[in-house]
Amino acid sequence: RHGELPSEGVVTGAVQVPPDGLPIVFLADHPPTGGYPVIAVLTSDCLAAAAQLRPGDRVRFRLEPRPPL
Repeated sequence: RHGELPSEGVVTGAVQVPPDGLPIVFLADHPPTGGYPVIAVLTSDCLAAAAQLRPGDRVRFRLEPRPPL
């Protein structure tokens, strides 16, 4: 899909992918809403490491089971 999606609330650690394909990780100063697909949410344990990344750094994601509701 091209263009923005309807805005929706985003949480700290959300990983959005805009049309350019370069992921954005929302940290403490993130906006309350976003309009691009959210492909993942980082665990609280990963946020400090993500905050230290520089533009262009490579990262790997590992899927973890979602805790039961």
